[in-house]
Amino acid sequence: MPNLKLTLTALLLMSSLFCYAQSDEKSIETQVTRMISDWNTHEFKNMDLYTTEDVEWVNIVGMWWKGRKDVKMAHQSTFDVFFNGVPFSQKSLNIRFLTGDVAIANLVCHVGSLFPPDGIDRGNNRTPETDNLLMLVYKKKSGIWLLSAGQNTIIDPEAAKHNPITIKTN
Repeated sequence: MPNLKLTLTALLLMSSLFCYAQSDEKSIETQVTRMISDWNTHEFKNMDLYTTEDVEWVNIVGMWWKGRKDVKMAHQSTFDVFFNGVPFSQKSLNIRFLTGDVAIANLVCHVGSLFPPDGIDRGNNRTPETDNLLMLVYKKKSGIWLLSAGQNTIIDPEAAKHNPITIKTN
């Protein structure tokens, strides 16, 4: 009988941890959805709901923004100019928990064609649609998963053909 109690206790503990992890994963998925929604509406008024006050962001050309105020302003500025009207869609999301309150989310998203760097159509400066890989670091604060750091990289399809380790992007 003692072994049965121990086994049942272990099973109960494992199932509750599994449910807890699923709940945390869903919470992070919700935060990623909020972020993508802001990208598509081109308004970052919701950023306070999904980022830490000290969030940092490294964009696709290596600009490093620090603090929610600057990250929000920089996103708004770039989306007002060259991401204006550009659609974003999630292709995949993989979440890995480093600790009970820190997780890394690798997001592959599809980005529509755009006119960099200033958003102006010059007849020959439209970039093709592309996929981007984002590494997002989430921290659980007061029970809420918040983005603490993000980094965005354009996936080069030609280079990807030669990658010895295939990364699933769809």
